[in-house]
Amino acid sequence: MDEADKSLEAYDKLNNNVPSIGFLSRKKRVIAYLKVTKFAQQLIDDKELSQENVLYLLSTLARKNASFQKAAMMVALNLSSIDRKLIQSVGFKYANDMRCNLHMTPIDEDINKP
Repeated sequence: MDEADKSLEAYDKLNNNVPSIGFLSRKKRVIAYLKVTKFAQQLIDDKELSQENVLYLLSTLARKNASFQKAAMMVALNLSSIDRKLIQSVGFKYANDMRCNLHMTPIDEDINKP
């Protein structure tokens, strides 16, 4: 299987793993983001895809899946108040990059670390 096929398959899995975000539910949106980014981090850890490829897939997912876009925005806006231990590395990077794109101050990666 070539890189493009792996990416397409991974995108489908990410898209299918987006749970319900409820109606204006901060908690459900954060949980949805954590679930998707946990799966995304597993792709990196298992060396199926590179971090750059996964970040690109998350970006594409945010453009194509309204629920994930809302979940990612909720996490980006509230990143400083979410326990850093709950967020996978790729999820933190994506949310922090999203903050920068919104002209918000990035969050120090070491915040809330043990």
